[in-house]
Amino acid sequence: MVSTETYQPNWAVRAVTTPTKDTDLCLYVSFDNVRFLFGCGEGTQRAFAQKKIGFSRLGGVFIGSGELKGRGGLPGVLMSASDAGIPKVDVIGPPDISQYLATLRSSVIRDTLTVNVIPYPRDVASGTSIKLFESRNITVHGVALVPRLNSSSINEVNMVHPPYDPYSATFQPSHLSPSDLQKWCDHVVRDMFQNNAQARLSKRAPSPTPPPTSPRLGSPFGSPKRPRANNVFLAPDGTINAARPDPRAPLPLPSDADVETQMVYICQAPDVRGKFDVAKATALGVPNGPLRGKLTRGESIEVSDPNVEGGTRVVRPEDCLIGGGKGGTLVIVNCTEKTLQALLDCEALRQWQKKTRAGEKEGEGGVDVMVHRVPRSVWGDERYQAWMQSFGEKTKHLIANTTPATDHAVFNSAAWNTLHLSLIEPTIFHPPFIRHPSTSFTSLESTLPSNVTFIHPNDFVKMYPPSPLETFPWHEKDLPFTVTENQADDAREKVKKEKKEYGEVCEKARNTVQQLEMEKAKAKEMGNGNEHSDDIVVTTLGTGSAIPSKYRNVSSTHLTIPSLGGILLDAGEGTLGQLRRRFGDGLKSILEEMKMVFVSHMHADHHLGLNAVLEERFRLGITTPLYIVAPYLIALSLQETATWQAAGTEEGLKNVRFLCVERLGERISVDIPKEGDSQKIEWTQKEGGGKGRWPFVPLHGFSDSKIQRHYLRQLFVDLGLTAIYVPSVPHRGRAYGLVLEGNPAGKGGVKGKGWKIVYSGDTKPSQKLVEAGKGATLLIHEATLEDDKPEVAAAKGHSTFSQAIDVGREMRAKYILLNHFSQRYPKLPKLPMPTSVAPGVQAPSTSIAEPTGVVDEIAILSASSTSLEVSTEPIVSISFDFMSLRLGDMWKMSYYMEGLSMLFAEPEDGEDVVEEAQATEGVNAGGKEKKEKGGKKDKGHGKESAIAKGRGGGKGNDTVVAEPALKSKRSLKKEAARAIKAKAEDERVAASMTGVAVGGVQKEAKEKRAGSPGLEGPDCKRRSTDVEESGVEEV
Repeated sequence: MVSTETYQPNWAVRAVTTPTKDTDLCLYVSFDNVRFLFGCGEGTQRAFAQKKIGFSRLGGVFIGSGELKGRGGLPGVLMSASDAGIPKVDVIGPPDISQYLATLRSSVIRDTLTVNVIPYPRDVASGTSIKLFESRNITVHGVALVPRLNSSSINEVNMVHPPYDPYSATFQPSHLSPSDLQKWCDHVVRDMFQNNAQARLSKRAPSPTPPPTSPRLGSPFGSPKRPRANNVFLAPDGTINAARPDPRAPLPLPSDADVETQMVYICQAPDVRGKFDVAKATALGVPNGPLRGKLTRGESIEVSDPNVEGGTRVVRPEDCLIGGGKGGTLVIVNCTEKTLQALLDCEALRQWQKKTRAGEKEGEGGVDVMVHRVPRSVWGDERYQAWMQSFGEKTKHLIANTTPATDHAVFNSAAWNTLHLSLIEPTIFHPPFIRHPSTSFTSLESTLPSNVTFIHPNDFVKMYPPSPLETFPWHEKDLPFTVTENQADDAREKVKKEKKEYGEVCEKARNTVQQLEMEKAKAKEMGNGNEHSDDIVVTTLGTGSAIPSKYRNVSSTHLTIPSLGGILLDAGEGTLGQLRRRFGDGLKSILEEMKMVFVSHMHADHHLGLNAVLEERFRLGITTPLYIVAPYLIALSLQETATWQAAGTEEGLKNVRFLCVERLGERISVDIPKEGDSQKIEWTQKEGGGKGRWPFVPLHGFSDSKIQRHYLRQLFVDLGLTAIYVPSVPHRGRAYGLVLEGNPAGKGGVKGKGWKIVYSGDTKPSQKLVEAGKGATLLIHEATLEDDKPEVAAAKGHSTFSQAIDVGREMRAKYILLNHFSQRYPKLPKLPMPTSVAPGVQAPSTSIAEPTGVVDEIAILSASSTSLEVSTEPIVSISFDFMSLRLGDMWKMSYYMEGLSMLFAEPEDGEDVVEEAQATEGVNAGGKEKKEKGGKKDKGHGKESAIAKGRGGGKGNDTVVAEPALKSKRSLKKEAARAIKAKAEDERVAASMTGVAVGGVQKEAKEKRAGSPGLEGPDCKRRSTDVEESGVEEV
């Protein structure tokens, strides 16, 4: 290892994200051998994928505050780091950072990653500088800015707490003192990430001699005289499992002061010693030999010099060096209005200000770069501006405005992708237009000093060697999306000019659809009108699986049921950002009308965004009832999390009504109570944060079923339901589907046919779900993998595309929407897509060219049926992020498939996405070496790669190869021969076998093919603590 004496830091700071609708500030501090993150809001790991930055050398994550928006992406980053093969990550943050991670113990677990949590100590005064982290690269001191305690928090400080003894029969985390709670939460985190000696040590049985101060369990092996245990963490063999999530022993709620705490980080690289100058040493009379060696080791020496008094002269190391100097100092300030006074009064930063030592020039020996994550009310305050200037003119100040007046896109690839899709049908595909465009802050910067500016994404400054602020070059696949809604038509015209053939195909498809719509309108006039369920709108916010990618976020779907309200199906990380981008200024209305949130299971990609959605509702002043139907561990996590509760009023918290899926059981039909008939619920105050907190009523274990019945009755009234069923489905761990039956009449009394919506969550084909969903209006079913990987899908508890469609056929669903696609298919999944015409309408004769390229398995069938009969086949569609699809318009999607195949046939830089998806899904057996190679690509080197287009032979479909710009004649001939052969085989099969009619064309069930090499590897899917089902369906 290189010693600190000779080590020369080469480090820089880059803004990966800044505060926006999707993300918070994230600074990427890079050294030659390690990387650090400062700030980790929701969307961080997706932003890394967008900007082609890897996690291969991540060494530490620094959390800037107790707010959710600055730490919501930490779980995803840790799991991605583990999947990248990183053995250890340090997490440094405010006093409650261990407690925050401990609340995630039911879904965020890795046994191959060591997470070393370093919280700011609770037993030191606010504003005290504490060394939190030190390595050969950097030393970081932290200062916690804690707002003034209110009276209730002071009362908590004076409470008497029991001694810390995790082996005690009466041990309860909620009764611990703040310092003991921090110790316990550190223990929980060690057990969550078990690749460390301390975690293994905690699994050992306790000493046989119990302490006399607390009642403990007698024999660790369970004798007949052993008292009954209330300690849920103590196993029968006497070991402790601190990471066990149990509603009987919840963590206490963090205080309001914890939520409002802000951190200041002072980062210093070691000083750089200059290069030894032989000429200088000779001129100073230093002889060759050991004396020069002492100088190079940093020691002063004495040399003979008859010209000075005493005959000897002292030579210091710096006298013989050229170059060198300060290694660089970076300060990151997180501050709000509530902590502003604490910052101004802080003594820890006095030494860095210009009035330090007598005679020192202004700005020398001070801070090189200071980044301020502050709202406008703070950076615009005269006191704060004067405080910034006290560090001298040489300090660069970069402001990350947490209340931005302007808007910019973060996930540019998805935005441009949706704009191109909107050329097909702008009423279905809604680009995330920029609402308040501006790429500069000129009007705001004019009031600031010359050394103060606003920080933008990709801003980059080298700390050593020092350099001015510059902008990191934008990757060609990450060009900023700057289109506003007013500029949408012009932007689409530009796309038409750039992609002429694509534009022509889109226009032709729209003309076909318009003709069919006219025929449909005539049919409606003749009495075959639309059903009320056709007006239900499905908005897919996240359509990817496991990890977010540039094009697809993780799971979340919003349903709008006219006159009744909205339903959110799962809420993966970044759901709030997707809602903001999709609905813009209409977000408040969407959240007000949202009546229900359903969480299908405890995998992190399905629920990490829930807290942010709840917090946003309260921030907007929404207190209307919201029903959360989810596993009981979701209730435990909500109960232990303060950030969303701190924003809510008592009325709003009481109206967050939880229904435990484990207690719903079989199909439930509740009679609507008569007007005025309601059950009285007793509300009780819960300890935490110094005041009453959610849930106010018992929800866990064998709690009073009257509460659940009351909530169910109210849910049925508010959503117009006639039945609800939450069947268990086969997945890795406990998972549930959802079946809702409703009456479109709702509260208005309008007669009409009811609707039935089925949501699969993550599952293999499930007969239980089929039976529950018989006659469904809409089936939303996961389709994670393509049809040639049935063994892989079964091993991981997922479905293939055809399996999902077959489930819909078996339950006689009218509409099928496929989602939850593997991120190995970055844009368009490869699936056989049936084509259906508008129900009961004669399709015009059209000729649609056979597709080529990446979607050559998509069966674009000729819409030439002349039958006027209503098809009994389901209408099937795939989904994209930011797609809002009215059920009555789903039939249009089949006519748009040619455009989709053409749009996504171009080579895609999918190697990074594919490798990450393979690692997460257990495809890449030798993941570590490949990840290291993939990490090198993040520096911008290497050629773009694409998913192999050729699919002949059925093997090697996952191979990632470089795609040439032009195909050779030989390749074109082979493709033509394969197409002719495939067509002949289809005709032979159609003549000899009884197929399944799809849109008027018979389709043979595909024979299962062996998976690609390496697919037998163990699944690395983010697991909950539930026991895995090993592919066996739950009963």
